[in-house]
Amino acid sequence: MAVLTLALKDEQMRKVEEYAKKEERTKEELVDDAIDFYLHEKFMDEMNAHGRKYGITPEIIREEIRQMRAES
Repeated sequence: MAVLTLALKDEQMRKVEEYAKKEERTKEELVDDAIDFYLHEKFMDEMNAHGRKYGITPEIIREEIRQMRAES
């Protein structure tokens, strides 16, 4: 595991500590989950942009899912 040291604004750190305490988690766990969420969102943005290049829209995907569910 790699180690990364972060510098946070005082208000950000206060909120991290507050939510970590509320959720009975460590600050590290909370920040790790936040990074995972951010990276997942960026990945999904890239996949959506890739699909749009080929004319694939959210509406097309929803219709495909609806049809597959209807068939099963």
